[in-house]
Formats: sequence, C-alpha cells, structure tokens
Amino acid sequence: MKTQTYIVNGIYDTEKMYLTIGKDSVEKHFKPYRKYISRYNIEKESLVRLQNINGVPNLIDCDDRNKTLVMSKISGKTPAYLTRDNLKDLIKLVNKMLDAGVARHALPIRDIIVDNQNKLGLVDFERSTLRGSIIRLDWYVAKKVTHYHLYRLIAQFQPDLLTNKQSQKLNAVTRIRHFFKR
Repeated sequence: MKTQTYIVNGIYDTEKMYLTIGKDSVEKHFKPYRKYISRYNIEKESLVRLQNINGVPNLIDCDDRNKTLVMSKISGKTPAYLTRDNLKDLIKLVNKMLDAGVARHALPIRDIIVDNQNKLGLVDFERSTLRGSIIRLDWYVAKKVTHYHLYRLIAQFQPDLLTNKQSQKLNAVTRIRHFFKR
C-alpha cells in the first residue's frame, strides 16, 4: 500500500516524514513511525560515509533528538528514462557507494535525480545496510541485492549494457523472486 504524500507550502508530508526542499538544501524530519529511529540513524551514517561523493547529498547538519537531517540539495528531477550515460554514471556511483560500505535495499527510479546537464544523483538512504567492521553475511547479501536492483534498471532501460553474466544473475534472482511471490 502506497502512502499518501501531501505538499503544503513546499513541505512534502508523508506518513513517515516531512521533507522541506529549499533552494540549496533539503531538510528531512523522520516522524515517529515504525523503525523511524533506525531509519534516521542509517540514513545519517550513510550520508557520513558517502560524504563528498559526487551525486550524493552532503550532510550539512543533524538533530539526533528531533530525528532531523539537513543535506545539500541534488538539483534536477526524477527521469522517465535512463540513458546509457546515466546508467554508466549510476554504475560508478553504486560502486563508490559499496566501496564506502553502503548497500541499498532498492534502487527505485524515484530516488535517481538527473539535472539539465544530464548529471546523475542518488537520494534517500534510509533503507540501506551498512558494512560493519567484520565480514558479515548480511553485508554480502546486501551487496547482491544492490547489484540485482542495478541490473534490473539496466535491463529496463539499456539491456545491451548488461554482460551475459549480469543478465544470467538477474534472470536467476528474478525467477527466485517470482517463485516466492506465488
């Protein structure tokens, strides 16, 4: 079930958060909702780990008591279509993200921003897995999930960019997912 989003005076109000989009920054306030403290902490730590990676918002300020993050604004809009260059940039961004110890649970197109110069950005890191200091099974699985979603986007918009091995992995995981959705 999708949550309702209301926009009043430039503030996006959902069941889970308030999002105020300013000229140069975005303020995200997590409402008391299921696992909101965990989601706040994960997004905050993700932004700390991804600080200064082009295409990811920089954390400007945080208020742990009120569960509010202020981050730099990624200009642009959600694309209806991803070009070859967009996907090549997304692949690089995902690799940098994983190298920094952040794996996303999903890569919905609504979290991808493309500006007028066709530069790509990625927002919304509250549903991520963070690499710990030791090798853990959840990190291994989280990386595989991130790659699955990346391959899914590539297959949707530019399938010829997938290698045979990536295509086989995507098809195998898709079959498994369909089996469990029955």
